Amino acid sequence: MEYDSEFLEKRKLEGYLTPKAEVREIAGKGKGIIAIAPIKKGEIVSITGGVIIPVSEWENFRESYGDYAYFIEEEFLIAPLDPKNPTDEWRMNHCCEPNCGIKGQIVIVAIRDIEVGEELLYDYAMTEVDPNYEFNVVCHYSSCRKIITGNDWKKSELQEKYKGYFSLFIQEKIEKQK
Repeated sequence: MEYDSEFLEKRKLEGYLTPKAEVREIAGKGKGIIAIAPIKKGEIVSITGGVIIPVSEWENFRESYGDYAYFIEEEFLIAPLDPKNPTDEWRMNHCCEPNCGIKGQIVIVAIRDIEVGEELLYDYAMTEVDPNYEFNVVCHYSSCRKIITGNDWKKSELQEKYKGYFSLFIQEKIEKQK
């Protein structure tokens, strides 16, 4: 197939967000992703795209990217091309009772049926391994951990809860631990 500029103009610059969801302002959170049509369990909701940053260069970018980056392999992170204006698929917020999970490294799927009006959420433990990562959160669920860290993936209760929905990179780390 030849280069087709019309085809590319119709595509997002980086990744994919299902047409069954859209980015909206979420009270107290900033931007988030809301379902505008029902989404079935197992359906792809987004595919993260961006720039690959070697760990050896990460300290040069950490402050600029903040929460908009995660490890996809031991020595590599993925981040949006523009951390000040990330594309829609980067707008998924954290929740300790998520309705989405990771398939592979960059694909996010529904882990249960999602109704119209629900915010699409995943637990950052599914992708975050930076031991220096930490932030406070209030999910309004009894299971809320209050503090999210880059070590949460090591918790046995989360490993059981999210089995099959951690990034492949983290799932491999879990298997090596056992």
